[in-house]
Amino acid sequence: MKYTKLYRDQLEMFKSTTQGKQALRNMFGRKPVSFPRFVKTIKALSSQSVDGKPLQRTLSEELQWRTLGSPVIFLENEALVKCLHSSQFNYEKDFAVVPPFKSFSMSFPEKTVINGVELKSALVSIMTRKEFLDLYGPSVITLGDVYNTEYGDDELCISIQFENGFGVIDSNFAHISKLTSVLNNNALRPLKNQGTEALDALTKIALALCVYHSATDGEKLKKGYPSSTMVFPKGKNKSNYQAITAQYSKSRLQVSEGEKGRKITHRVPHFRNLRAECFYKKDEYKHLKRGSRWTFVKGVDLNGSMNTLEQ
Repeated sequence: MKYTKLYRDQLEMFKSTTQGKQALRNMFGRKPVSFPRFVKTIKALSSQSVDGKPLQRTLSEELQWRTLGSPVIFLENEALVKCLHSSQFNYEKDFAVVPPFKSFSMSFPEKTVINGVELKSALVSIMTRKEFLDLYGPSVITLGDVYNTEYGDDELCISIQFENGFGVIDSNFAHISKLTSVLNNNALRPLKNQGTEALDALTKIALALCVYHSATDGEKLKKGYPSSTMVFPKGKNKSNYQAITAQYSKSRLQVSEGEKGRKITHRVPHFRNLRAECFYKKDEYKHLKRGSRWTFVKGVDLNGSMNTLEQ
């Protein structure tokens, strides 16, 4: 099995074409340029353009990802991807998660198709509104962003970036409390090459992955590369990334004591949000925001058999 080609940052895209390499020589000479210096220069140049802000946001998120060690989460198989995508959440009602990293990339088994779209590797950033504003800086944010009273500083947001065609970045940013309406509005103005459908799927998978991480107490995200073939950007290898494999298997959870005395004929497996204060009293959970912990609720099919995501 092969995985999708790892997410390429803007510097790697420059290096991949003759014109891009010439542009780098013109700006920085013949010596290799560091990614922070590259970002600083391109952000300064793009600030002079009316359309430069999307690029500056992408560069800011890529720099944070690189600073964190370029974490890449490899989703173990197509079954896990599809289960995560099919998970249902009420984003409008105090949805909260704690991501494994503020910025990380996802890589999928090659030819994984969701709703008719073949998934590609993507860069994910999940932070509070204030953290995003601080990351983007004054060259990107506006007075409207600063004085907006609709959202609080702690409002959770998500940004997705992926390369949809050579050198073309499709992206989506949303306050999670407004995610459903944002995705619905995006569908009214679809991007080329099914970019809108891909962003919709990637956003839902990324958030469900964070829930899965919480529901398994981090036990299903294992450090290290999967035993599969993968394609790195030119000039990069395994040592340039912090690899994590998201493992998938069926549940080891047992029927709860409360369920032993009654017959359950059918229940869809799902995640349950833990909101009560008692779930945050232990020292290991005291630092977490209430509502950010999750657990599994086991599914029961019409024959009474148990099934869910975890083992």
